[in-house]
Amino acid sequence: MPRRRRKKRKSLILITVKLFGWICGLVFWLWAVGAVRHHDWLPGKTGFVLAGAMVAWAAMLPFLTERLSNWFFYLGGMATTVWLLCFLQQPSHQRDWAQEQSRLALVQLDLQGHVEVKNYRHNDYRSESDFDVNYTDFAFEMSQLEKVWLIVQRFSNSKGLAHVFLTFEVAQQDQPSRFVTVSVEVRREDGEAYSPVKGLYREYELNYIFGNEEDLIGVRTVMRPNDRVFMYPIKATKIQLQELFRNIAERANQIDRRPEFYHSLLNNCMNGILEHTYDLTPEPISWLNPKVILPGYSGQLAFEKGLIGDGAEQGFPAFQERCRIDQRAREHGIKEGFSQAIRSELPQVAAP
Repeated sequence: MPRRRRKKRKSLILITVKLFGWICGLVFWLWAVGAVRHHDWLPGKTGFVLAGAMVAWAAMLPFLTERLSNWFFYLGGMATTVWLLCFLQQPSHQRDWAQEQSRLALVQLDLQGHVEVKNYRHNDYRSESDFDVNYTDFAFEMSQLEKVWLIVQRFSNSKGLAHVFLTFEVAQQDQPSRFVTVSVEVRREDGEAYSPVKGLYREYELNYIFGNEEDLIGVRTVMRPNDRVFMYPIKATKIQLQELFRNIAERANQIDRRPEFYHSLLNNCMNGILEHTYDLTPEPISWLNPKVILPGYSGQLAFEKGLIGDGAEQGFPAFQERCRIDQRAREHGIKEGFSQAIRSELPQVAAP
């Protein structure tokens, strides 16, 4: 290869590396500005003022230093300091929790397959903000697990924003089935509201809630008239169902033993569901897939991977519409027969 061509290629590689470094540094610094702005360690509007000062100082710095590398060094040092302060924060179970988040679920599972869910939640709702919090124990046998559904709740006009969770059917002889719904959520403190942005900054602990469908699905349909909720039947054998539930139970018990921080991108509802459903798809799903990062597309991703779908000659939009349940839930209301009503027109999917 001619020397000039080698030199040109080497120069191009060097420029690419430097550009990538600058982009990473800029993203890191913007994260630090957001941390100062949104973190609760600063009272009142102090965070807003300091974040503004960081931006102003960064804009003035090129006029205060002769070398561009010094500018990069100063901004990197500032961002690293903020990161260390965030990292020093540790998750805890000892906070003033919101009433409906006050208890952690604990799942006892013996070698014979007997399951007992401690702190199984079944709230009674009069409105979204007016309800009675109830906890009880829920016992069944692993062999009773019959089906599982993927629930996608779109709470925003943005298609990418959604909450994703699972619900399991526990079959009973000569009686209607019971259901165990598992939702991976932030564990909010009393008076605290969820913010996807604050979720980037170790502001919330992670929580696995086990409860009934009237609670975890009812509040997201009947009590939230603008939300769109879809229930997708998942293709899974009995053995896969049991292994899926066992993995979820172990993860919930791990959270009970050792608290973890929620993260809007890296440790959220979709990451948790994806981790537990690895064995249901022929090929692993990359965590970097945009449809994983944006949970609102999780239904389409599951359809493309063959995790859901009834084999009919139709695309995902038609299948999705058949799986929409929020309208049926509002028509029926949160009362006896709720689980059967929301499934009345769902497509039937045979186990693989």
